[in-house]
Amino acid sequence: MTVAVFLDCQNTRCDFDFIRREIPHVNYVRDRTGSDVHVLVTQESSGAGGRTYTMEFIGAGIYADGSHTSLYVADATDTDNERRDGFTHALSRGLVPFLEKTAVADRIRIRIVEPVGETRLHAVSPEDDPWNFWVFDVGVDGNFEAEESSNSIRVNTRANADRTTEEWKLRARSRFTYRENNYDVEDGTISNIQRDGSLYGLIVKSLGDHWSAGGTVYSETSTRRNIEYSASVSPTIEYNLFPYSESSQRELRVQWELNFRHYNYDEVTVFEKTAETVMQQQLSVRFDLSRPWGSASANVQMESYLTDFDKSLTDLYKVEVGGRVFVRLVRGLSFNVGGNVSSIHDQIYLPQQDASAEDILLGRVSLPTSFAYEIDMGFSYRFGSIFNNVVNPRFGS
Repeated sequence: MTVAVFLDCQNTRCDFDFIRREIPHVNYVRDRTGSDVHVLVTQESSGAGGRTYTMEFIGAGIYADGSHTSLYVADATDTDNERRDGFTHALSRGLVPFLEKTAVADRIRIRIVEPVGETRLHAVSPEDDPWNFWVFDVGVDGNFEAEESSNSIRVNTRANADRTTEEWKLRARSRFTYRENNYDVEDGTISNIQRDGSLYGLIVKSLGDHWSAGGTVYSETSTRRNIEYSASVSPTIEYNLFPYSESSQRELRVQWELNFRHYNYDEVTVFEKTAETVMQQQLSVRFDLSRPWGSASANVQMESYLTDFDKSLTDLYKVEVGGRVFVRLVRGLSFNVGGNVSSIHDQIYLPQQDASAEDILLGRVSLPTSFAYEIDMGFSYRFGSIFNNVVNPRFGS
């Protein structure tokens, strides 16, 4: 009898068919309560745009003393096939301590492949990298659709740059979207043109296992939000209750930032402004947890303006609370619930003129509101055989 494995890929993609083919010497089960080894897989983006997979091997019963954690790092330039191969090999290595307690142990053979290059065997320094750890990504896409009485066009552009080391994180983002919709009606043609774009920059300095400090710069244009353009500078500090090295499994981050922003508006606002400079503070708390029973996340974000708008400061704020929980209740039965609620009292960008019915129906403008909320939930139940070893690709997955 071999070991029963429950492969739990939370928030990541695992090619189960490929894994079952490449590692056929274990029994795969569909629920952790029927397993000898629970493999909890989580994923984070690495500095160069790759992916870091954390595999937590959790043994039960006689396999408990083999519990351990392994990492697999995939480069951004790896193909899906290379990433899949590397992940599967790392998974296979991690199962060895458990297989040693089964009849399969006598058939285990170890083979070390000679490396083609030394790049992944030693830590890379900036002097070894001609790009000095910078990674760039640019792109453009769009589409055009037409019918007898309507047509639409959409164009998206983006340009990104990243540099990540243990001490520094540098990030730059830019995007711009242009949308145009034209409808032929009895009175002529109705056109709806919207622009939406932003420039974003981030710099973060590591200050030990729990602290970070940095800042962001941000610029935006948005037809729907009545913003011709805006620009802001935001110094920020962050504290993580848990060490950052445990972020793939748990984190509780508290972040505070002070925003200095300038707005130029398309139309006069409800405060009779066409341009203004404001100061805002933001406090956010985020909790994430991935465990064998499931996963949970929660966040609280509070924003308030510190500028005099001829109103008390408490009248200009926004508070948002949200969260999500995914729980395996019993064998085969899972429950998930999530949602968020916001108290909104900071829409200083709203135009003074009332929105027309046409603007509302076409989604051209933001509407005044004092709250927003959403909630979703669901159950799922699977039953029958717990074994899941067979791969049959006929007629697709």
